[in-house]
Amino acid sequence: MHDSTHGPVPGGDGADPLDVLVCGGGLAGLLLARQLRRELPQLSVAIVEKSRRPLPDACFKVGESSVELGAHYLNRLGLADYMRERQLLKWGIRFFPGGGDLPLHLRTEIGPCAEPPLKSYQMDRGRMETDLRAMNEMDGVRLLEGAKVTAIELAKGGVPHTVRFEQDGTAGELRARWVVDATGRQALLRRQQKLTRGSNHTASSGWFRIEGDFDINSMVPKTEVEWHQRPCTEQRRLSTNHFMGDGYWVWVIPLPTGHTSIGLVIHEDVHDRRHIAGLDAVLAFLRQHEPHLLAAIEPYPIQDFLCLGNYSYAVARAWSEDRWAMVGEASAFADPLFSPGTDFIAFANCFTVEMLRTDLAGGDLKDKAMLLNVQYRSIQNASMRLFRTASPIYGHPSAMSYKVFWNNFAYWSFTCQYFQQDLCRLDAAGQEQVAMYGRRFLELMEYSERLLTAWARMSPERPQAVFKPAPAFPSILIDAHVATSQKMTVDETLAYLKLRLEQGHEIVGELVLRIVQELGPERGQQLLDEVQFAQWGVHVSPRRLELEALKGLDRRHSLPDIARDVERGLGPVRRHERAAEARELLAQPALP
Repeated sequence: MHDSTHGPVPGGDGADPLDVLVCGGGLAGLLLARQLRRELPQLSVAIVEKSRRPLPDACFKVGESSVELGAHYLNRLGLADYMRERQLLKWGIRFFPGGGDLPLHLRTEIGPCAEPPLKSYQMDRGRMETDLRAMNEMDGVRLLEGAKVTAIELAKGGVPHTVRFEQDGTAGELRARWVVDATGRQALLRRQQKLTRGSNHTASSGWFRIEGDFDINSMVPKTEVEWHQRPCTEQRRLSTNHFMGDGYWVWVIPLPTGHTSIGLVIHEDVHDRRHIAGLDAVLAFLRQHEPHLLAAIEPYPIQDFLCLGNYSYAVARAWSEDRWAMVGEASAFADPLFSPGTDFIAFANCFTVEMLRTDLAGGDLKDKAMLLNVQYRSIQNASMRLFRTASPIYGHPSAMSYKVFWNNFAYWSFTCQYFQQDLCRLDAAGQEQVAMYGRRFLELMEYSERLLTAWARMSPERPQAVFKPAPAFPSILIDAHVATSQKMTVDETLAYLKLRLEQGHEIVGELVLRIVQELGPERGQQLLDEVQFAQWGVHVSPRRLELEALKGLDRRHSLPDIARDVERGLGPVRRHERAAEARELLAQPALP
């Protein structure tokens, strides 16, 4: 059997088994192979991939945008220079919630006000995967292109697994000690092992590419001077831009090959799946809900279309003591909002490498697999909670700005640190120490989503023509963002997580205080009852409540740092005429 470079393939007929065989050469599989060659170079690695090079520019795949964790992973693999030279630097995530009937400059804008200190990227998947294939071959990875995996036959007790494939009409097979499923939504192992689990998040998407570098600044007349003079105006097009409304959002992502990706996401608790079932259906939805965006992109030729119904799913376990693993969309997929796809690849690939390290060291694969599967399920669950009930938030500018503030803080403070400090390598006792903080962050995330969803439903609002910087500088958010690049010892990391969790309680308390003062005593009480605030274990101190009675500079200079940061990022508190009575609702002691 021969690969695309016409050399003998280890693991083929009569040859010794491979150490690792990766089924699927998309982004997840290619990055895993690169990581293995860099971190465990003693292992032989091969990839079986059904497509052949060259992949077309604007290759028809999702996953074109990364955020900090995924970018850290790419940098860790020595790709920082490549990403700057062959892909695009991303200027954060930008949101325009609610009011799709309004011209863009009359909508609320939430997004970066300066160049992000830490880089992330916009990726053309066709270009990137073509380049990664060449890099992997140079690193000694054997790549079988045009070879479709037809079966994975798992073995036990140290016996090599067998992978069967078809290449150019000829059947072949390879044997390997480890098999990694990176086949995307084909998910051969997940389906074979019956490990697919629901996510309780029902959303669907239809997307297409347009030919040309579309700039959302073109949607606003030059006469709207204030809008065009906001920070980062020239870089707006390099953000992942989101046009949002009740139960839907639309992404606009620039690609480095001169194309632009446009995608519609609908939540099926609000919108029927038929709205993404075909290009005409998606365009009709945009015509109704985002007419200004549709009018702006209509002159650009549409190149392609694809849709996915009910795209979200989880996996019961993705690593086994029997020496198999799942990575990328072959394992789990949450939601494209906040661009987490490369993050999930980073976690799954690093967990897989950790399993291989354990195997090489003669460690207990059963215990290691159990630890990693528990961690991965927690990551899945945390991600799903960001989206399950968020439909009303997308159409409510203030609630969305609150969501962005809190989600950024939690993501940078815990999720990114978990990855950056390689906490997956801790033993069971160390994992439990970390999990104590993780569980509480997850609870606060659940509470904040419950709060913002209930508020958005109770008190709808129209957009205002304001810019809300996310994050503002200087602030706790900037500190947390920058800290994601710093290496710490385990003890330093635990102390850091403890500090950030304490600040997280304070931030959630600030969000509740702002909302209750805006709603007034009667509706404020209704909201607190609906979300069961008394059971959260979140307290607003008597001193903090007293400060809200102050005015002007006296109040501003007296505010705690976090309260000042929240106000800088979210704007002045909007107070009901009976806000003082509403504050008294929070003077009652909360249940432990």
